Amino acid sequence: MRYTFDCDRWGSSFSVPSKVVEKYIKLSEGDFVKVLLCILCSPDRECDSAKLAEKSGLPENTVIDAVTHWVSLGVITAERSDTAKPAQVKAVSTPVSEPEIKAEPVSKVEAVAPKRQSVSNKLCIRYKNSEILEKQQKDPNLAHLFDELQTVLQGTINRTEQGELLALYEYFHFDVASILLAAEYCVSLEKRSVAYLVTVMRGWYEQDICTYPQIEQEIIRLSDIKKYENKVLKIFGQTAKPSKQQLEMIEKWRTMGFTAEMLEIAYNKCVDNTNKLSYKYIDAILSNWAGKSISTPEQVTHEDEKHRTNTKKPQNTDKDADKQTSYDLDDFENFAMNFDLSKTGKL
Repeated sequence: MRYTFDCDRWGSSFSVPSKVVEKYIKLSEGDFVKVLLCILCSPDRECDSAKLAEKSGLPENTVIDAVTHWVSLGVITAERSDTAKPAQVKAVSTPVSEPEIKAEPVSKVEAVAPKRQSVSNKLCIRYKNSEILEKQQKDPNLAHLFDELQTVLQGTINRTEQGELLALYEYFHFDVASILLAAEYCVSLEKRSVAYLVTVMRGWYEQDICTYPQIEQEIIRLSDIKKYENKVLKIFGQTAKPSKQQLEMIEKWRTMGFTAEMLEIAYNKCVDNTNKLSYKYIDAILSNWAGKSISTPEQVTHEDEKHRTNTKKPQNTDKDADKQTSYDLDDFENFAMNFDLSKTGKL
């Protein structure tokens, strides 16, 4: 469908560098584009975050994220005023340089070290089919990635999914080996979709987990957590998926260093006393043991014996006291049968 626009009816206008549209629109959120338009519309091309927030109708934090985004792409430059508040940023537009994002051979790609507050996780990056095909033909590593992933995930990867994977490789700078390793991890969780893989890897990117060794260590850590969770659920006989609160308790017990044997002892004590599974009750038991540095079954047995000894009622061994609190029924019956009230002198 073709469109015709009557631009003159609006009066004055301002220019937007064509390269911004050609190269960066697909990398940018709508709110970020709104902020850039407000910057370009400013007469002196200089403004602070508070004014941009007022003009765009967006929160100031979003404005600052947008400025950071456009600065990172080289579309504008920004500097903080010495007299301004920390949140105020002055942004001045500059000529747009050639795009800095390039697909490099995997052997030369170095993982970036992004900040935790990076706005990259908000980006929705899209590629044209022709772009994907061209990049795949020029970069054998990319073609290898697509082929291997189809084998690992046991499914065909469509063009949209190829674009998402291309973003991981080209924009987020994950190498082929790292993406394949992450894919194998996702398959171990019975997750075979590209969407799940992309979500996991973007999450790692935001946690500064970007290189192959870092990803490998994170997978080992997550696998250990999963194995521990499975042991707990097996001991508890729990078939339902644990809740978020239950998972937090399980991780707490793992961090405390409690073995499966200790968890089973705590579970049995819980059932003996409550006739049901109670995570809070078990957590109280384990927290009590942790406070007393009890970490073995032998220490639990010793603590139980000590508790029984302390709570056992003391026995009275005083013979005189025993006489005062005890009665010989035979003597009492003989006394009652021979008692003569008239001899007491009291009627």
